[in-house]
Amino acid sequence: MKKLVICLLVFVIGFTACQGPMGPAGKDGKDATETGWFAENFEIASGHWKPATESGDGYFFHYWEYEFSVPQITNFVLKEGFVGCYLVQEIEYDGGRKSTVYRPLPYTIYGIDSGFAYSENYSFELRNGFVKFIVKYSDFDTIKPLTCIFRIVLIW
Repeated sequence: MKKLVICLLVFVIGFTACQGPMGPAGKDGKDATETGWFAENFEIASGHWKPATESGDGYFFHYWEYEFSVPQITNFVLKEGFVGCYLVQEIEYDGGRKSTVYRPLPYTIYGIDSGFAYSENYSFELRNGFVKFIVKYSDFDTIKPLTCIFRIVLIW
């Protein structure tokens, strides 16, 4: 009899313990567990980079930029989501093996040209509906950047 009472008690608790009201909906009225995402590559040909300058209290520099319209970048994504941008490059390793790599922005490439050290800094800016990719050279060179591929990933 004792086993029957224990089994009945376990059965009753097992089927009634998970009852209750559903939790609140997400901020946009959808189920809070629903996740949205967007991922796409953007190519900027060398000839399409646009020159820009920035100045302030005692500084001035020249850089290159290009802006894309991305309607998926909403105020909600900017405030509550994740936005990641990457420089996409094909790298050749020793032995001739090639691989595509995704370098998170900001990313800096260091080099030496004619005995002088320099750096290239790749970054991005976001605003509602747009992403702007930026290249700055440490020697303020005015040569246009090469063709670049960038990847943007949005999660909200």
